[in-house]
Amino acid sequence: IFYGRPTANVDTWRRIHVGFTADEGAQHHVFGDAASDALVDAKPDRRERIAAQRAKMLPLAAEGMARERRNIGQWWAESLQTPIPWEADRARTILSAGLERFERADRFHILVSLLSMEAMTDLARVAERAGLADLPNEMMVGYPGMEEFETTAMLWAVSRGEETFDSFLTTHGFHGSQEGEIASASWREDPRPVRDLVDRYAALGREEAPLIREERSIQRRAELELQLRKRTPAPERADLDEIFERAATFLPLREAGRASLTIALDAMRGAARSLGTALVREGRIRHESEVFLATAEELLDPPKNLLDRVEERKRLREIYVGFDLPEAWIGMPEKIPTAAAEQGALEDRASSLTPGENLEGLGASSGQYVGTARVVLDPNALSDDFQNGDVLVAPSTDPSWAALFLIAGAVVIDTGSNFSHAAIVAREMGIPAVVAAPGASRRIPDGARICVDGKTGTVSILD
Repeated sequence: IFYGRPTANVDTWRRIHVGFTADEGAQHHVFGDAASDALVDAKPDRRERIAAQRAKMLPLAAEGMARERRNIGQWWAESLQTPIPWEADRARTILSAGLERFERADRFHILVSLLSMEAMTDLARVAERAGLADLPNEMMVGYPGMEEFETTAMLWAVSRGEETFDSFLTTHGFHGSQEGEIASASWREDPRPVRDLVDRYAALGREEAPLIREERSIQRRAELELQLRKRTPAPERADLDEIFERAATFLPLREAGRASLTIALDAMRGAARSLGTALVREGRIRHESEVFLATAEELLDPPKNLLDRVEERKRLREIYVGFDLPEAWIGMPEKIPTAAAEQGALEDRASSLTPGENLEGLGASSGQYVGTARVVLDPNALSDDFQNGDVLVAPSTDPSWAALFLIAGAVVIDTGSNFSHAAIVAREMGIPAVVAAPGASRRIPDGARICVDGKTGTVSILD
C-alpha cells in the first residue's frame, strides 16, 4: 500500500509465474508492458519441484476452485436472505466468514491463474513451431461457463422476459462499478445501471444474443484447433490435445476465481454497512460511511479509540487525494500534485489525436471495426450518447464492465495485456479489442470516427 493506494510489485509476481514458465512471450501475455528492470528466471530446482507435483496439482486445483465458487455463491445467497442492515453479531459473523472464504478462494484463484497462463504459453510455443504464431490469441475463445458470459446471457434473458430482474440480482448482484473497492455500491444495492442495460439489450436483434455469439466462438475455436493439430507432427498431437484440455479447464476457472473473490467481498460489504449503522448508534463513528476507514480487525473487535483512529485516517485521506502516483515506478513513487496531474490530463486532451493519426497498442481480439468512439470512465454512468455498436474507450475494466461489451462494436483500453479482463471478454463476445493503448481514454476524442484493428493493435482516427 502506497499512500492509501493498492499496488503490486511486478518483479515479485513474475517470480511467482516463472515457476511455471519463464519465456519472454508468457510474461508479456500476463503483464503487458509493465515496467521492470528485466525478465526474471526461475531456479531449475523450483521448476523441477513444480513439474513433479503437476499430476496431482491439476485435478486438485480444478476441483478445489469449482468447489469454492459453488460454495461461496451459495453462502452469499443465503446470507442475503436476511435484509441489510444485519444485527451487529450477525454482521461480524458474516464478516469473519467472508475473510476466511476470501483467503481460501484466493489461494485457488492464484493457482488456476498460473495453470491457465501455463496452458496458453504451451499452446503459443506449439503454434510458433508450426508457423502459426498468431493463432493462440485467436484461439482463446469459445470456452463454455465463462463467468462474465453467464452474466451477460442472463441479462439478455431478462431483456426478453425469460428471466426476472430480481432473479438476475439474486444471481449476479454482487457485481458493480469498481467492484474491487468495498466502499463502492454493488448492483444489488443500486440496480439502476442494470436496468439501463436491460433496455439497451432489448433494442438488439436476436442475432446478437450471447448464446449465439458463444456458439460462433466455440465453432471458431474448434476450427483453429483443428488447423493447429494438422500442422503438428503426429507424435506430438497427444501432448497438444492435453494442452487444449488444460486451456479449456483453467481459463474459465480463472474467471470463476475472480468472481469468488468479488462475491466474498460483497458479503463483507453488507456486513460493513451493517456495522456502520451499529457503530454510529454506539457513538464509535460519526457517519455510516466512515466504517470503511476501519480495518476488518477493528470491526470485529472495536477498540475504545476507534473514533480517533478513523479521524486520523480521514485526515490522511485528505492529504493523499491531493496527489497522484505514476502508473509504474522503481523504489518510492514520485508524488504528482493533483493540480499537475489535472494539467497533464488537460495537456493530453489538448494533444488529442486528429484525423490521419494512429495510436498503437496491443492487439488482443482480432478483427477490424469502424465506429464512433465513446469514452466511458464509469460503467454506471453510461451516457445517452453511447449507442449500440459504438466503440467503448476506457482507462481500464473489471467484470462489471462485461455487460457493456455486448452493445459495443469494439473496445480500446489504456492498460492491459492478452490475459487481461478486457481482452478475454472481447474475444468471447467476438469483437475487436486493443489494450495497452497509452492514454487512449484521454487522447481519442469522444465522438470521433475511428478504426480499431484488433490484430495489429492499431487505432486510427478517421474523422
